[in-house]
Amino acid sequence: MELVANNSAAIAVTDALTTLIDWTNIEAVSGFTVMVENAGGGGANSITDIQIDTSNDGGVTSSLDQHAGVPAVPIASGNTKKGTFTSTAKFVRIRAICAAGEDTTANAWLNADSSIGRICTLADVKDRLGINNTENDITINTIIASLAALFDTYCNRNLIVPAADVTEYYTGYSQWLQLRRYPIVSITSIKTSYNFDFTSATALIADTDYRIVEGGRKGMLVSLYGTWPLIVPDAIQVIYLGGYAAAGATLTAGQTALPGEIREAAIEQASFIFKRRMDIGLSAQSFDGGSINKFSDMDLLPLVKQVLDMYKRTVL
Repeated sequence: MELVANNSAAIAVTDALTTLIDWTNIEAVSGFTVMVENAGGGGANSITDIQIDTSNDGGVTSSLDQHAGVPAVPIASGNTKKGTFTSTAKFVRIRAICAAGEDTTANAWLNADSSIGRICTLADVKDRLGINNTENDITINTIIASLAALFDTYCNRNLIVPAADVTEYYTGYSQWLQLRRYPIVSITSIKTSYNFDFTSATALIADTDYRIVEGGRKGMLVSLYGTWPLIVPDAIQVIYLGGYAAAGATLTAGQTALPGEIREAAIEQASFIFKRRMDIGLSAQSFDGGSINKFSDMDLLPLVKQVLDMYKRTVL
């Protein structure tokens, strides 16, 4: 487990739910650990509840208090409690509360297994930089998370396979259709509807209505009955799983390892950003639901572009 986020100073906790760590991207890792310390400020009363909220979209939609009773409460002044969770949520928020009329202060730490869930790992970048302490872990994790989104944008596709099926909509103009996430891991259903009533629509049958080309390596599907639906935008609904396994992840059925050159490009770019973080536009802003630093107005390294150019998705 590596440190992903912590509050920089003890936060006042009252009898209203108080956020200790706001929505923080843990990149859909398989587990995380939360530590909460009652720092004993204010009235130095006990913390009576800790709520761990999860989300896949930075808090736009969320599941509240997903792990009731963990960490164990109450937490008396001067004590620290720890909770370990198994979850594939992308974002985590930690909140605390005291009993009516009581207050204290608290610190929180969020740790996650950063060896998976990203375009490269924290350990990759630290090894390249020769860093052997945890002082800059949060900054490096932030850079890696930002790079994943930047690589996706540059390549016009989603490189890393998500934790669960995604639903996407396409417009057909020919016999061919290229999905945004590939290699294709699995397809749950493909439906077409001119009036968007996909609930009533009948799912197409693989190798009868359509075929996955080259095993899904390039995300290509071909209609076996001529062109896909024409004219009507978003008339094709695809529910599927696709993308490379994250750096450091153990491959599951149907998954393809992240190409080594993409991982190396991410390590080089992340190391470059970290070394020049003071003069390339790192600025304190909100990113993915949390208050972190992000880089702005920065171009990718030429060698990184050369690698990513080989993996661009060309819109047909």
